[in-house]
Amino acid sequence: MNRATLLFFFLFWSLAHGQENRQIISGKVLNDTIPLENVHIINKNSRKGTISNRLGHFKISVAVNDTLIISDIQFEKRIILVNQGHILEKFILINLYELTNELDEVIVRQYEDMSEELGLPNAGKKPLNKLERNLNHYSQKSTAVVILQALLFKPGGIDDVYNIVSGNRKRDRKLKALIEQDEQNARNISFSKKLREQFQDDFFINSVKIEKEHIIPYINFCIPMGIINLYDKGRMIEVIDILLKNKDPYYESLNTIDEY
Repeated sequence: MNRATLLFFFLFWSLAHGQENRQIISGKVLNDTIPLENVHIINKNSRKGTISNRLGHFKISVAVNDTLIISDIQFEKRIILVNQGHILEKFILINLYELTNELDEVIVRQYEDMSEELGLPNAGKKPLNKLERNLNHYSQKSTAVVILQALLFKPGGIDDVYNIVSGNRKRDRKLKALIEQDEQNARNISFSKKLREQFQDDFFINSVKIEKEHIIPYINFCIPMGIINLYDKGRMIEVIDILLKNKDPYYESLNTIDEY
């Protein structure tokens, strides 16, 4: 095996080995010459991230060919491919530009269901199940009004009284509420697991300062603040802000429960 072949294999091994063993490098985020604080730097490959401090400094673990996503609400997002120079210098300088307002893109969509495009009643709605049909059939008026209508021989009055007296209306309302709560709980559990996998435990432990056993409960605590909707819309910076800012209220709520 000649020297050129040996050199080729050595370089190939070094590059592959570098992908598996990331190194921590420093960096600084600026707008012109002004340091930027709380800018989010995410390694797309390792799915780990960090934020810049008040001097614009940050540290992050990277390997050659990793993709860094740098974003802030007030500045244009930047994407940087880590190269060998960044690794050797152990430093990366990032300059962000202020975000300019632009009109949202207008999308013309052709619907397969013309009833939806024309805005007809029930367009695009899924068929009701038996429970939902029952609830729609029941009178939504108060018991006193239902009894009065029955005494006045109004249409449906006797049936409405029977559904109230027999407990059918109350039972089905409770059943629907329980089903909806179970479905919401299942969605919350699925979302919590997905968010934890994306940010990894290091983010919650080192950046948010949450103990490992509190990660899932903490995500559940933040769900009422709208992070599922923000996540679905791709507004990750706002999701991260919520996670970073609500650690103290979370622990205060635990202390309140303990005292009670």
